[in-house]
Order: sequence, then structure tokens, then C-alpha cells
Amino acid sequence: NRQQQPQIDVLDAGAPPLTASEVLARPISYHMINEGVYALRRNAEEARYIAHLLRDILAQKNQKTIGIVAFSEAQQSEIENALRDLARTDKDFSRKLETEFERERDGEFIGLFVKNLENVQGDERDIILLSICYAPPENGKMRMNFGPINKVGGEKRLNVIFSRAKENMIVVSSITSEQITNDYNAGANALKTFLRYAQLASTGDKQGAGLALKAVMSNADRSEKPVN
Repeated sequence: NRQQQPQIDVLDAGAPPLTASEVLARPISYHMINEGVYALRRNAEEARYIAHLLRDILAQKNQKTIGIVAFSEAQQSEIENALRDLARTDKDFSRKLETEFERERDGEFIGLFVKNLENVQGDERDIILLSICYAPPENGKMRMNFGPINKVGGEKRLNVIFSRAKENMIVVSSITSEQITNDYNAGANALKTFLRYAQLASTGDKQGAGLALKAVMSNADRSEKPVN
């Protein structure tokens, strides 16, 4: 049995606390961004952390395919900006990033993509970095408004994302599952159960993660049933 591992607490988005090798040793890793703030449908700290973590992963030269998924178009744009900002200050990363964006195998594009809930669809990669984005605002209480996830069929959008990673799912979040209280909504409940699963799986709590996974699969099964 794998020993339980510590939670990944990110105190500085520009300084990932684990090496890329340590992150990729966990099939599912949950990165808690302590300074994450939700403003204008964006979370700048999560975007900055993803850029720095991606730089570390690309430095490994392990040839794994990579995708980044945001929960909104605005956060997708924020992540793209963070990648460009870091590339401007690091020529080596800039070269690796450009190569990754254009990467093909046997004529098929297998390079880095940055997408959102609405357009990720059938894209699979070895590694998926997922930006949850939602967080309390700078001053105030977090609203239980999760955009397209709150709408009818929101849980189906989540199920698509959760199945895109072949080897590693890296969950970057500024909230824990316990902070989601409107779990009467199917989409919000699916997000809450997934975050719970990711938190437990990340630390190696196999028993807890197994129970949480059953809840995730139960949500997926319900979302597939036709409405009478």
C-alpha cells in the first residue's frame, strides 16, 4: 500500500512546492492555492501556478502529452496570458512552449492545448492540468455560482473533463470540497464529489478515495440516464 502523502499547499504560485517528478509520481494530485482570488471569472494565482508547474514538467523532457483545461473562457485566457508572461522572462521555457504547441506524431497534433469546459470534448492527453478557478472574492464570501456547471447538464461537462487524463490529473484549486454547499444542484454536487475524491487520492488515502470515487461514478451514471 502506498503511504499517505502530505497535502500540496501552495503558498507562492511562482514557486511550486514539489518537483515535477514528485507531482507526476501521484496519478492524481491536488494543489491547494492559498492566495487564490476569484475576480471577473478569473483566478490569476491559479493561472500563474499552472504556468510555473508546466515549465517544470517541460524541463523533464519526458515526452508526455499535456493539456490544460479551465472552467471558463475567461480563465482559459488568463492561463494563456500567464504562459506568455513567463515565456517572456525565460527564453528556454519560451522555446519549449513553442515546440510543445506545435508538436505532432505521424501527422496528428498531440501538442499542448489550453481549452475550457465548452470546447475540450474528445481531447485526451497523458497529463491534464485542471484549473478549478472558483474562489472567494478579495473581500467577501464565495458565491455558489459555478457558471455552466450550475446549468442543466453541468455534471456531463465535468464528466468529460475528468476522463481526459491518461496518466496524470493535476487539480489546481483555491477551494476544498467542503466549501461547496449548494450540492442539491447536480453540477455543483458533481464538482464537490470530484474535489473530495481528488483531495483524498492526492494524499494516498485509498479507502477514502475509493468511497469518494463511488460517489463520482454514481453522479456519472445518473447523468447518462435519459430524462423521462
